[in-house]
Amino acid sequence: MADVRMPKMGDGMEEGRINAWLKREGDMVTAGDVIAEIETDKASVEITAYDTGMLTKILIPEGGTVPVGEIIAQIGGAGKAAAPAAAVAAPAAAVAPAAAQAVAAPVAAHMAAPGERVKASPLARRIATELGIDLSTVIGTGPGGRIVERDVKDLTPGTASVSAAPVAVEAPAAVPSAPAPVAGAPIPDTAPTEIKPSRMREAIAKRVVTSKQTVPHFYVTMKVGMDKALTVLKELNADTPESKITVNDLIVKACAASLKLVPEVNSCWTAEGTIRRYSDAHIGVAVGIDEGLIIPVIRHCESKTLRQISVDARGLIKKARTNQLKPEEYQGGTFTVSNLGMMGVDEFIAIINPPEAAILAIGGIVREPVVLDGSDQIVIRSNMKITISADHRLLDGVSAAKFVQEVKKALEAPYSLLS
Repeated sequence: MADVRMPKMGDGMEEGRINAWLKREGDMVTAGDVIAEIETDKASVEITAYDTGMLTKILIPEGGTVPVGEIIAQIGGAGKAAAPAAAVAAPAAAVAPAAAQAVAAPVAAHMAAPGERVKASPLARRIATELGIDLSTVIGTGPGGRIVERDVKDLTPGTASVSAAPVAVEAPAAVPSAPAPVAGAPIPDTAPTEIKPSRMREAIAKRVVTSKQTVPHFYVTMKVGMDKALTVLKELNADTPESKITVNDLIVKACAASLKLVPEVNSCWTAEGTIRRYSDAHIGVAVGIDEGLIIPVIRHCESKTLRQISVDARGLIKKARTNQLKPEEYQGGTFTVSNLGMMGVDEFIAIINPPEAAILAIGGIVREPVVLDGSDQIVIRSNMKITISADHRLLDGVSAAKFVQEVKKALEAPYSLLS
């Protein structure tokens, strides 16, 4: 008998939640088969069997949360698979016999039977949720009829992957209109909905509370002229429209250059009460996803070109949005950039991502009138506000202001960032 235990998917993981069992008790599994989907505080991941045999016992049901290392299931030696569940009664609506025969064969082979759990990869489930697709109507082409990305990504809401037979639908009976409310009558309260937070949302809640309670934050805001930066990006992207460099890529590169000039920002306050200063700039980029927020880390930004940073950022953001990040891809950052400019936000302050010393919040680029220095002439310029949230144990106002000043200089002279 082999035990299946809750795996440790990163240094900070202490427990995990069973999102879904993809195999049932009595199913035969082979080493390497995906048997369950679990949710950590960072992502949803699949776990595989390390042994071959029958899944004899599921100890933790779907939705259950257990510590790392606890037994969640058992796999025994080869045996007889459990008998299939009893057939579920067909829907009341009548289907034309000829049409039913025409679709029955292909659907039975690949589509979940009524009442049976739909087998689908986490990525396929996410795409289906975003597109509003009912997975029970989708034919799986993956191993064992499992629904994979290609089966759902091209479908539109309400479109199944096989043609359904016409169904006779009765016209709904007339519903009497509700009586008009009596003037002055009390309006009944609607009961609020209680929602259990995801593992990621729970982790975010703990982390930001810890940050605000234990890290003395202060903030410095500065306005940056972005006209030259936008011109440079336009020139660079004219040659490679398929892999465009973004404003955020340019900001990450500017931060990497500024961390070398103001190295005290690239540091942390340790549990032992010492200051740890880093020579490498591992810059995290905050990415908003359905479950909350995750910060993939672009490593060694100080030695990478702008285009290398752009390629790395694009790959990491794609992984973040499809729950495919590995622990080493979102741990070990030394500084973080959080950009809400694309959401129409003018400026904001961000909460420091412990144990880092600071985080830079980026607002949107705004066209606005500006009075030229030394004259009364008014011109229109593209400006952007940046705000550093800094740990006062490590940084003072002067050092924080110097850092945002260096970021401003780099973005306002962007050709310096192309070398």
